Amino acid sequence: MKKLLALFATVMLLCSTSQAAEEGWLTDYNDALAQAKKENKNLMVLFTGSDWCIWCKRLQADVLTKDEFKDFAKENLILLALDFPRENKPSKEVQAERRALAEKYQIEGYPTLVLLTPEEKDFGRMGYTKEVSDFLAEYKKLAQAVETTQKATDKQALSFDYTIRIRYKDYPEMEGWMKSMQAICKEWYPILAAELNSEGFKPASTVTITLQSDPKGVAGTGGDHIYLSKEYFSKNGTDAGAVIHELAHVIQAYPTYVPWITESIADYMRLYKFEPNAPRPKVDPERFNLQRGYKGGAAFLAWLVEKKNPEIVVKLNAALRADKYKDELFEELAGSSLEDLVKEFKASLK
Repeated sequence: MKKLLALFATVMLLCSTSQAAEEGWLTDYNDALAQAKKENKNLMVLFTGSDWCIWCKRLQADVLTKDEFKDFAKENLILLALDFPRENKPSKEVQAERRALAEKYQIEGYPTLVLLTPEEKDFGRMGYTKEVSDFLAEYKKLAQAVETTQKATDKQALSFDYTIRIRYKDYPEMEGWMKSMQAICKEWYPILAAELNSEGFKPASTVTITLQSDPKGVAGTGGDHIYLSKEYFSKNGTDAGAVIHELAHVIQAYPTYVPWITESIADYMRLYKFEPNAPRPKVDPERFNLQRGYKGGAAFLAWLVEKKNPEIVVKLNAALRADKYKDELFEELAGSSLEDLVKEFKASLK
């Protein structure tokens, strides 16, 4: 009798954890992304703990199983459920893939729904909502915002002839991923060129993206060539933002490499243009060091754009490309010395 009860409990649990899949939810990220591209639909990614998270169960009961949601999703969305159960866990490989995705999308609680365009652009987060109508209204607001932003950037894109080449012959298993990066770069190259335009600037007519073995690296750029680590992107294939960062370097084409600001502008393009609705990097005011650039520097630039001068990134970019950059430019462009601006920025974080 005990064995029968245990078997029954197991079956019920399996039914619970597979409910999403039965209701039209996929369970593999790459399959879902491919389907989103094929059908040109946004991707809704549910991070859930089906057998332990009470709010996940409520979201399922109150929203995801309702006909109003299912009818809307069938016409407008590709659904992906990434479950993190405490019992009857999937294979270690699947668990590792899901943990990597949770880290990539900075998942801090369950349930969390990540919203992605067919081009894998992150445009927002959603959580538990009691009413289906409110849930769908929130989704539509976020979807409309990213569509409006995309239309605006499309209008601003530079018009010029260019080619994005990809090289991956030693890694045929990465063909699909490389082609998806090629498509993203083809779309974003003229957009980033417009964002980082300056007088007399002519973007490179050919960009070559090469996949190569680099176990300890991520990516790098030299001139109009981008080099991607096969080892890193095999495990972190969702990190299209890292490729956009390198594409920004191609466009920057600065004659002198000033590490902190060059990397900060590239990450500003990634985080605040390519991924405008993704979670913003958390900057610790006590540990912030501008000279490290990257995400912290990008956050500093975003603060300057909002608080001091909306054209400051454009003007800094022009100065760097003309090889005329100096720290004193910040006093001219933002009204204070770079040192004082950093202090003000750090104070704003507290």
